[in-house]
Amino acid sequence: MKKNIAIIGSGFSSLSAACYLAKAGHNVTIYEKNDTLGGRARQFKAEGFTFDMGPSWYWMPDVFDKFFNDFGKKVSDYFTLTKLNPAYRVYFGKDNFIDIEDSPEKICKKFESIEKGSGEKLKKYLKIAKENYEIGVTDMLYKMPGNSPFELVSKKTIKRVRFFLSNIRKDVRRDFKNPKLRSILEFPVLFLGAKASNTPAFYNFMNYADFGIGTFQPPNGFHDLVNAMVDLGKSLGVKYKVNHELSKINVRNKKVENIVVNGKSTDCDLILSGADYHHTESLLPVKSRQYNNKYWKSRVFAPSSLLFYVGFNKKLKNVQHHNL
Repeated sequence: MKKNIAIIGSGFSSLSAACYLAKAGHNVTIYEKNDTLGGRARQFKAEGFTFDMGPSWYWMPDVFDKFFNDFGKKVSDYFTLTKLNPAYRVYFGKDNFIDIEDSPEKICKKFESIEKGSGEKLKKYLKIAKENYEIGVTDMLYKMPGNSPFELVSKKTIKRVRFFLSNIRKDVRRDFKNPKLRSILEFPVLFLGAKASNTPAFYNFMNYADFGIGTFQPPNGFHDLVNAMVDLGKSLGVKYKVNHELSKINVRNKKVENIVVNGKSTDCDLILSGADYHHTESLLPVKSRQYNNKYWKSRVFAPSSLLFYVGFNKKLKNVQHHNL
């Protein structure tokens, strides 16, 4: 049965869900409080400069490929990717840096030049990381609904149980002794909002995403991906409303009655929220919330960032696209 579905926010999860729901035959409307789409991946323009406001590391291109393939499209139908070389530069002090290049072979050679024997160790490490990537993405990301921790239990994961009992930091520091190499290998879990010491070693697949697949760049920044997903959604009938802030979800008999957008009530059958869980719960009546304020105050939220958008009227020397 066709339903009227309201989606809160226009980040990647919302843009993706909107396309799948519209493809299934539903009437879908995205409500975005800001004046541009993209959520944390919005674009900011000022005084002739253009900035990606959020993500700029285009990793795991296979995931984006699969998304567009589900609709009979390809990423190349919308934009052309460039593989960055170096992918990024890591600074350890003035004139003291390591460039992470665009292939595992080059990176292994770089490691070997810094720590004898580490090149071969990295090859073995990346082989395991690739296997974990294939399980994590193909078997988990695409197939598991995320309803229970027991979904993680399978013949493949049982054989790799040690990676769930150890952590990234332990595994990295067991095989690599140079502090610079250690910090480079521990860095990718930052994108999970986690620390290497608290992240299961299974997530070393992030190192494969980094070294094995590489870092890419759309021609006009990450907003090219936002525009592509919006264009796809429009072709499927999705409606997008910017400057529309959803401030309240009214509930009756444990079902959504309507939503309040810009002070006006709007009927809908279902709501999907791409906003933060805590914020979404604050839109509901207190008795309809799953967690109370005491619970949220006891939680440790993933760290955010303090971002500065600075424009220069010249090219800076010794600065790559990504610098750490």
